[in-house]
Amino acid sequence: MRVSLVPADYVSLSWNQVAPHLEKSIPTAHGRYSMDDILCEIVNSEQHLWVVFDNHEIIAALTTKFVFYPKKKILAGQFLGGERIKEWRDEMLETLERWAKDNACSGLEMTGRKGFKKVLEPHGWTPEYVVYEKMFKE
Repeated sequence: MRVSLVPADYVSLSWNQVAPHLEKSIPTAHGRYSMDDILCEIVNSEQHLWVVFDNHEIIAALTTKFVFYPKKKILAGQFLGGERIKEWRDEMLETLERWAKDNACSGLEMTGRKGFKKVLEPHGWTPEYVVYEKMFKE
C-alpha cells in the first residue's frame, strides 16, 4: 500500500480511477458539492487529492483542505471513498498528520458518519458534534 498526494497538475491523469471512489461520499454532502465541484477545487488547489495505491491500482481516495479559523489553521478531511480501509488507515493518518504539521496546522478535523469512531479513535481522534478532530500539542 502506498499513500500519495496528487499534484493538481496531474489530477487529470488519475481522475477516471479516483472519481468512482469519491463519488460514494457525495450523498453525505447533502447537495453542497457535486463531483464537478470537487474536481474544480482540486485543480484550483483549494482541495488536495490523496490516493491509496495497491500495486498500480487506486483503491481509495481522500480530499483535504486547509481551513483558516481566526486562531488556528486546520487540515480538514473533505471526501473519502475506497476499499480495505483497515489496510491503509494508519499510513494515511500518519501521512496527513505529518503534512498538516509541515504546513503549520494546529490539528486535523474530519466530518463523517458515526462509524468513523471505530476507525479514528484508536489514533487519538475524538468525535466533536460528529466532527472528529485531533489537535496537536503546542
